[in-house]
Amino acid sequence: MTMVADPILALEALGYTEREAAFLYLVAAHCGYFLRRQFDYFIDRNKGSIAMRLLARARELGHIESIDYPQGWHVYHVCSRTIYRLLGDPESQLRRIKGDAAVRAQLMALDYILENEGDHFVATGAERLRFFGEIRRVSSGILETTLDPLLLTSPVSLADRTRPTQSAVRFAFIDEGLSGADKFLRYLSVAEPLLRALDNFEVVYVACSDFNFAAVKTAFWDVFANESFPKPGLFNDAMHSDRRKHHVPLQARFTTLLLNYIYPQMQRSEPKGSEKVRT
Repeated sequence: MTMVADPILALEALGYTEREAAFLYLVAAHCGYFLRRQFDYFIDRNKGSIAMRLLARARELGHIESIDYPQGWHVYHVCSRTIYRLLGDPESQLRRIKGDAAVRAQLMALDYILENEGDHFVATGAERLRFFGEIRRVSSGILETTLDPLLLTSPVSLADRTRPTQSAVRFAFIDEGLSGADKFLRYLSVAEPLLRALDNFEVVYVACSDFNFAAVKTAFWDVFANESFPKPGLFNDAMHSDRRKHHVPLQARFTTLLLNYIYPQMQRSEPKGSEKVRT
């Protein structure tokens, strides 16, 4: 995977303004799908002709397609190989049509990224492998876990971009409307070796409902509560020998984030009914 020197300038050369190019880069690098209101948020403007110009230009060039949902929703998909080629990944999985749940998850991920613009996001799989391997010195065996789809499709960022070797690394888990904590439990089982190798991390559980908050909070702290050192295991003994030697505690944080946005209704997998939860 080889990214051009400045993909935003390359997108501008296709006829986009600087703001349009920056937004399309953000979408193509992270999620593949967007709503018109998300572009309005990005440029800090209300609905108007600016968004209409972007949509018209991108459609004319064949760079996006519109997916219609009930109640008049229009979701836009950056599907052009040209766009992803400029990012160094012409066969990106984000070009593929996703199911309803995956589309909603990608839209929620974009809202999370837009609201946390101060973080430094590590977008592609290749960038993450370089960051974890070369900057955070995670072992090659553990790096294989970062190739799991559950990790590849979730936002990853640095809380402090000025200290990449020490900064807390934030992992956002997107709950697109899950009826239970099973998917999060699978996520933890995949991510745990990597999280322990980083020492300093935060998992942010992002949802549009607090339906699962109590269960996932318990699940997280069942794994990471009150630990100065990792449990013995195949990867843990080797990867944390230095931490044990210098008595560095595991810095684990868990946050729940409730998004107050409305998204297209999924046809399946919506949680049914309501339930009061205590966190």
